[in-house]
Amino acid sequence: MECMKAAAAMLEWRSRFLAQGTLDEDGYDQALRSAQALEKSGVISAAEWIELVKAANAALLDVR
Repeated sequence: MECMKAAAAMLEWRSRFLAQGTLDEDGYDQALRSAQALEKSGVISAAEWIELVKAANAALLDVR
C-alpha cells in the first residue's frame, strides 16, 4: 500500500514538474520544495527523493 502511494506521488510530481521536459529556476525551486515535502511527510523515501532531485537537476540543465 505504501509503495503504491509513493509511486503515485512520484508520478504526480513528474507530471507536474517534468511534463514539458525542462524547468526554469522558479520551476526548479518549486520542484525541489515539493519533493522535500513528500520526503518529510513520509510519502516517499530518501532514495526516491534523490531520484526526484536528480530529475529536476537534469530538467534545469536542459534549459541552460
